[in-house]
Amino acid sequence: MRRIADLYFALLRVSIALLLAAMVILVFTNVILRYALNSGLTVSEEMSRLAFVWLIFLGAAVALREHAHIGIDSMIRALPRGLAKACVLLGYLLMLLACALLLQGAWAQSVLTWGAITPAAGISMAWFMIPAVIFSVTALLHLGGEMLAILTGRLDVSNIVLVQESEDLPPPTTSPVPPLPAAHGFGR
Repeated sequence: MRRIADLYFALLRVSIALLLAAMVILVFTNVILRYALNSGLTVSEEMSRLAFVWLIFLGAAVALREHAHIGIDSMIRALPRGLAKACVLLGYLLMLLACALLLQGAWAQSVLTWGAITPAAGISMAWFMIPAVIFSVTALLHLGGEMLAILTGRLDVSNIVLVQESEDLPPPTTSPVPPLPAAHGFGR
């Protein structure tokens, strides 16, 4: 099961990269066409907006799995173990409720807007809601799995990382920026 989840999230990462590339190509091509040839792609804005919506929801799913979302866990760390576990489980319940509500609303909106089409591209407006459905299902499965692991004791709330902070990341082993060459007479 873990391997399937890893493959799924790898597919999401590849999709995010492809969506970002498509957005750059669409917008850059449209800018060149407008300034160089005084024309443009009529679908460029709609398709890049659609790609952006998909990119946001797929990226949110990946961030949720990696615990890269914004959060403050200092109170949880200060609580006794039993109370910390209860607070974490309450937080998971609230997140599951929010995801269920998002799924219900996004599905209803998708069904409602399936017949409406965008003016330039002529695609269904439901394609703007489908990524919210995908995110909701992904988040429900992921959060439900983590909550079950906490309840069964496979994950200990005192040992898991609920929020990944940039300060907690290990420093790079090599500097990504090469050192500046020695100044030879500059500034004298």
